[in-house]
Amino acid sequence: MGCELKRMLSGRGFLASGILGFLAILSGTAWPKRGESLAFGNFLVLTENSFCCRAVFFLLPIVSVLPWSDSFLAESKGGFLKACLPRQDRRSYTENKILTVALGGFLTWVMAGLLTMFLYFLVFFPMEQKGEISFSMIWEPLSVLVRCGILGAVLASIGGCAAALFRSSYLAFGFPFAGYYFCLILKERYFQKALWMYPPQWILGSADWGPGKGGLWLFLLLFLAVAVGLHGGILYGRVEEL
Repeated sequence: MGCELKRMLSGRGFLASGILGFLAILSGTAWPKRGESLAFGNFLVLTENSFCCRAVFFLLPIVSVLPWSDSFLAESKGGFLKACLPRQDRRSYTENKILTVALGGFLTWVMAGLLTMFLYFLVFFPMEQKGEISFSMIWEPLSVLVRCGILGAVLASIGGCAAALFRSSYLAFGFPFAGYYFCLILKERYFQKALWMYPPQWILGSADWGPGKGGLWLFLLLFLAVAVGLHGGILYGRVEEL
């Protein structure tokens, strides 16, 4: 697992997706006027709002699949898999792969979001009025970021399913993108009240999801479990064929 994770984190796909995610978040920033006195905790509000911008919603499926979703194809075509399997059983390889693919989609957004939060702290915190930061002030942007990361992990796993099932890098990137925008179009054009099928709502959490948005967290975690489980089943079947 450690070796697999290290290869993912050091790969060009993870770096490119991290930069793209960071730029997407920055593009949604409502920059205050120069010299304006800011309310205490304003940098946290700016951070949360930037996580919910249209650029993030638009690029989410692209950024999430870039790090590692098609890695199985690259390893099988490049001969790495034939050299790896004699030293590692198929179950261990499958478990490491599905966890790393999901982590690729999750960590990309979490690291880009934390970098943005740190940048806003350095820039805007000295301009803010004095006060005391509470846990709720920090939790609000962090909860949005974690939901964004979970959705990224889901999309990355779906990309991994497509890569293993169809043996195509194009479908590994295109299938999550098409499914994501299919949900957007269905909700915006035909089922305006069906918030459960609207990916931006899964990040915003502005609807009534129960106390503490418990229904939303349960929905996302179940969605992730299904996506990772499906990826594992398909990938294990492919590995057994080798």
